[in-house]
Amino acid sequence: MKTYSIFFFLLLPAILRAQVELNLNLCRQMALESSKEIDIADRQQQRAVLEAKAYRAEYLPKLSAVGLGIYNQKKYNYKLKGGYLPTYKPGAGGQLEPNVLIDPETQKPVIGPDGEPVFQEYAFLPDIRIRLGLRGVYAAGLQLEQPIYMGGKVKAAYEMAKVGESIAGENIRLNRSDILLSTDEAYWQLLQIQEQVLAAAKYKEVVQALLKNLQDARQVGMATENDVLKAQVRYNEAELLLQRAENGRVLARMNLCRLVGLNLDTEVHLQDTLSETVDPTIWTLDSNVTQRPDYNILKYEIDLKERQVALTQSDFLPQIGLTAGYGYGGGLKLNGDDEASATFTAMAAVRIPVFHWGEGRNKLRAARLEGEISRLNLEKSTDLMRLEITSNRFNLEDAVTRVDIARHALRQALENLKVSNDQYQVGMETLTSLLEAQAQWLQAWSQWIDAKAGLHLSESQYLKAIGRL
Repeated sequence: MKTYSIFFFLLLPAILRAQVELNLNLCRQMALESSKEIDIADRQQQRAVLEAKAYRAEYLPKLSAVGLGIYNQKKYNYKLKGGYLPTYKPGAGGQLEPNVLIDPETQKPVIGPDGEPVFQEYAFLPDIRIRLGLRGVYAAGLQLEQPIYMGGKVKAAYEMAKVGESIAGENIRLNRSDILLSTDEAYWQLLQIQEQVLAAAKYKEVVQALLKNLQDARQVGMATENDVLKAQVRYNEAELLLQRAENGRVLARMNLCRLVGLNLDTEVHLQDTLSETVDPTIWTLDSNVTQRPDYNILKYEIDLKERQVALTQSDFLPQIGLTAGYGYGGGLKLNGDDEASATFTAMAAVRIPVFHWGEGRNKLRAARLEGEISRLNLEKSTDLMRLEITSNRFNLEDAVTRVDIARHALRQALENLKVSNDQYQVGMETLTSLLEAQAQWLQAWSQWIDAKAGLHLSESQYLKAIGRL
């Protein structure tokens, strides 16, 4: 676990009893550290790195220790049958020639009853008995294996592993941006509802003051029961509105605590406020689609498919390997004798595919079609990504305009409420008009709060769309 997380959990009991001070950057950091998705993506990247190292090792020779042991209780007995064997003598040229019997008259070899030449002398070979014992045969040694040429399989597999490592890195970026956007949304939503609570409380206070004045005026006959009831209805609505806002604040706080890894019951205080502007440099940021992690993932997938073509092709190309070993063995008894010895062996193997009924050609075509599909997916997704970037930029521009409009509307509603209240005090305005002016003032205030929160949410969504969150 990271140092920050250890320190945080040590302080957790105190945190639960006190209010936690948070700002946007701290919330982002805590959300990333407590995210299981980031942990998974990080481990996927570590796995990709290890796989690349494993495939790289395929270039190098492999040294293995080998051993063999055999125990066979049965003893094998064999007999090589003997007999009479013909003899040979040196000839005139110094070479051996059959020592056959020559007829003095014809000077030709004497032929026996079996039609074969008769030899002057025969050698007798007795029967040979062979006893073979396999009780305790053993062998041990070292073996070295080195691939010489594998049709490009090792190179293609290593390059695929490196591409997978790049994809894992982009996947971490993608998960980070998703988590940061969710955190931003929860953070600004809580700020938005907190201001909505303030607005609802202020509205309740204003309506309550009006209701109190009307109740006092009714005691002296200067207000009707109907006026009091109208104000009482608005006051009840204000109470319900405030209660809903308070409940919404609790839910928004719990949602933010969930994302940043805090206990859901933790009280938090947000140090930021809903400003009316965004960083002006956001309009000059590069909005090229190539900055997005999901675009890069699709691009790397094309590279992966190209390496897959080479890997498939390698299965149908010649392969050459070399094996060398040195070992010591014994335990094989022949006629009771056991002769242990050490020996060196070397072997070269060549495999050349000749005919596979079109298997290689079809697999290669299928792999190339996979690459074409990946390219088409990238083209399709690129258009959608550009559309998303443009849409989010327009949304941000609209949000800026909405804040300006809401600010002016709030100023006008406040001025209208002041005028309506003054006129009501001198009897030139009805109670219904005053209550309507108060409701319009609350609505304008609420819209101004929503516009500011929407501005910051649009900013985060645009940064994510261009790959800068």
